[in-house]
Amino acid sequence: MHFTEKKGQRLAVFDHLVSPETGQHIEIPITSPEMEASMLEAETFGRRGLASILDPRDPAAALLNKDYTTG
Repeated sequence: MHFTEKKGQRLAVFDHLVSPETGQHIEIPITSPEMEASMLEAETFGRRGLASILDPRDPAAALLNKDYTTG
């Protein structure tokens, strides 16, 4: 994901998502600084993986981590 501006509107561009209709990367308008911060935080969590955000002491989280790491 990266950010760009078109016609004065700030957009988040998802490099890994492509529209089947246009073949273009998905772009979402950013409507507030909070929205941009939230998207950046979500991207950071995504890069670190599931294990980084779940409490390993939680039995359900431990099961998810096991499934996530073993496929």
